Amino acid sequence: EVVGKQSVKINMGKPKFGWEEVPLSESMNTKQISIDLLEKEHGYGFCLNVGNPHIVFFVKDCSKIDIKKLGPKIENYRFFPERTNVTFAQVLDKKNIKVNVWERGAGQTKACGTAACAAAVSASEKSLVDKSSNIHFKEGNLQIDCKEEIFMTGPVSEVKKINLDI
Repeated sequence: EVVGKQSVKINMGKPKFGWEEVPLSESMNTKQISIDLLEKEHGYGFCLNVGNPHIVFFVKDCSKIDIKKLGPKIENYRFFPERTNVTFAQVLDKKNIKVNVWERGAGQTKACGTAACAAAVSASEKSLVDKSSNIHFKEGNLQIDCKEEIFMTGPVSEVKKINLDI
């Protein structure tokens, strides 16, 4: 849905939380995943599927995380048969989350829509933020509304109307 001159709103569907749906390699609590190669200060990861698998860690300062070192190790960790996207999230307040993202197969990324959804949903599930929050990337922001389904609103570089005859 076009909601402004350079802004669109997308229905991203329903998040999935079951270990088989993420998917994980074995049955475990998807909201409290322990990765043994991480320092204790990184805490537990929160796994979910928002169209693709994600793990989100809530930390004090996501910009201090060496994502280039940890990202590929977590992406390919034994729990993730299809690999996973990795987000280190820093809750700024009840409406804002700053993120540092490693996208599976692509590496460190400046922005990722599904990572924004994963961070917002997991933070909302943990009661760290409201159902509507702003996700702050190195270059740009997205607004995520977590209701029954996830709605993502953000800027686009170009909006065109195209008709296709089939």
